[in-house]
Amino acid sequence: MPLSRNERGKQLLAARLYRDFQAMKTYGKEPESLESIISLFTEALASFPPEQIMQALTLHAQRSAEFPTPADIVGLIKRNGKPPLSQAVYIAIQKKAGEDRSPEDWQYLREYEAQQREEFEGPRDTRQAEEMRQENRRLHTELTELRKECNRLAKLLQDARVAKGIEPPVLKDGDKVRATIAAMREAGAPAEDIEQFAREHGVSVEVAA
Repeated sequence: MPLSRNERGKQLLAARLYRDFQAMKTYGKEPESLESIISLFTEALASFPPEQIMQALTLHAQRSAEFPTPADIVGLIKRNGKPPLSQAVYIAIQKKAGEDRSPEDWQYLREYEAQQREEFEGPRDTRQAEEMRQENRRLHTELTELRKECNRLAKLLQDARVAKGIEPPVLKDGDKVRATIAAMREAGAPAEDIEQFAREHGVSVEVAA
């Protein structure tokens, strides 16, 4: 039963917040603010069972001496006790080359993006969701074709410059892509990430093997 329909759970939450407010660092918050704090927690956590809320509060207390925010507790519940996802970490991973990302990095990217979709897109009906998926697939295919054409034109330009002695020969794009795929395999990247990288660069995963 969610907190919103559990009066006993609300009482337990209020008592727990009162205790933690007295024992933890609150950085100048006055006791008079506790009533509004309890109200905010009750509203923000309304959809979660009291048992999960209490477990998250206990886990937070084990990791931090600071009084939690509702977002801290929601994050712990949604991620089954794992630390909350960080935008700074997400950006740092994105800056890495594909071959330098570990399997944990790829998983972090997927989890962060899934969280953002959940928070900002909100629920959609089934038909709308399917239409969106189809449009995304169409755009993805179109983008892949454009990238292939750009790579083709870039190669023609490069070959012309090499033939005229303007620049020395370099590795072919296909060789670079295959080397990147090999590095991703060696790093243990998930197969779906390798396949997506290969498709985006117009290379068959079987050929690259």
